[in-house]
Amino acid sequence: MDYQVTMPFKGVSADDRRLDRRKRLVGAAFEIAGTEGAGALGVGRVCQAAGLTKRYFYESFASFADLQSAVVDYAIAAMSERVDPFRPSEPGGPPQSWIEAFVGALVDDECLARVLLAETHGGALSAFRHQIIDVAIAGMAPTGSDPQADLRARLVAFAQIGTLSELCLAWHQGQLAMERSTLVEVLADLFVRIEGARSAAPGTSSSSSHA
Repeated sequence: MDYQVTMPFKGVSADDRRLDRRKRLVGAAFEIAGTEGAGALGVGRVCQAAGLTKRYFYESFASFADLQSAVVDYAIAAMSERVDPFRPSEPGGPPQSWIEAFVGALVDDECLARVLLAETHGGALSAFRHQIIDVAIAGMAPTGSDPQADLRARLVAFAQIGTLSELCLAWHQGQLAMERSTLVEVLADLFVRIEGARSAAPGTSSSSSHA
């Protein structure tokens, strides 16, 4: 029977120490996934990088899948912190600031780009792809709107985030020879053109819905 320490140590409560250990494990796992790929993750590897023994891994995570989920949540939170302040304030609002924040986050943080775009596209974190897309779509919607309520708006948002993700990843991998400012300009133009397809295309109206 394991003895659970509950008394404060050096003024830090047991709960705070557990939270700190979990943060260290998630941070270490994120760095590994972002530099070596999520396939390199393992209990021993993560614990070694975090400077903790395996007992602390199972203190924080019921399974290895829980750690993978935590890494994705960590990446989503990091991206949201960068882009949320630049969400359009109203439908049809200019996307330039949002795109600049989005691209800037992916350019500035190689680990973030790899975890969000590459490892969840066809890597070991692919099971979390839809979660990332849903969060991105919600983040692109104007403040106070409901992207789930409009089917065509959601389809357009899928096209927009897919375009942003693929072009940013290709640029990050050196497949697109252009300056960062040019990339943002191109993405902004594509973003607006795809948005225009919502009203131009026949079929489902903005008020239509399907069960």
